[in-house]
Amino acid sequence: MTQDRRDALLQHLLSRTDSAPRDADRLDPALLSRILAGLVFAQRPINAAGRAITERFDLGPRGAFILSVIDRGVTYPKDLAELLRIGRSLVTAELARLTDAGLITARAGDDRRRSLLQLTPLGQQVTAQFRTSLSAMLESRLQAYSRDQIDLFAAMLLHIQGDPTE
Repeated sequence: MTQDRRDALLQHLLSRTDSAPRDADRLDPALLSRILAGLVFAQRPINAAGRAITERFDLGPRGAFILSVIDRGVTYPKDLAELLRIGRSLVTAELARLTDAGLITARAGDDRRRSLLQLTPLGQQVTAQFRTSLSAMLESRLQAYSRDQIDLFAAMLLHIQGDPTE
């Protein structure tokens, strides 16, 4: 599908169905469709940055990201589920693939009730490769923007992400 066709479809999806006058301060449908397309399809280059790792180790869709999160200190499955906003059964499936690939280990936590996740040496290497690939992709795509613009972009994304229950 061409970019023009995608933009037209998204604009159609966002078009108003009533005949009420348009508020001048609101975003027009064409701009809304560009924003929506950017948000929806931004995941593609992120996935591509981790594709080699995902395919090499037969990981699930969140596998490379989960490695990075574990490396940053989120080491309990329940906390991963909350962070990713997915069910614990999906986290369990992702963790099983990471364990089978030799990238993480799980052991009883200090309270003996929860599993404590840890990267293996191979998991540490793979996580570093993923971060390098992801950083290179982001830096190449954002190189035309100033630091202030990138800071604003990051703040806007976090604001849009928000809490889905709000």
